[in-house]
Amino acid sequence: MCQRHTGALTAAWVEFPSDRVTWTTGRPSVYRSSDASSRAFCPACGSSLGAIDDKPVIALLLGVFDKPSGKELMPASHSFPDGRPKWWHVEIG
Repeated sequence: MCQRHTGALTAAWVEFPSDRVTWTTGRPSVYRSSDASSRAFCPACGSSLGAIDDKPVIALLLGVFDKPSGKELMPASHSFPDGRPKWWHVEIG
């Protein structure tokens, strides 16, 4: 699902508790993509923003941040490693 949502082989997400996320320019538009999640996108330009899960988590795409290379956004784990292309080497740290 993430590959189709982003149009990319992989996506860099950062998960936050829902109650810690504040939308500064209005709430995003959403598309219900599964039984457990909705995809969020900008209502003005259609850019993908992330996923709003039914559990208390919002996963935002790394590209929506002003400083995506910040230390606080460094990955701690990878999801669905078996879904990656076999030639894609993933390393943590």
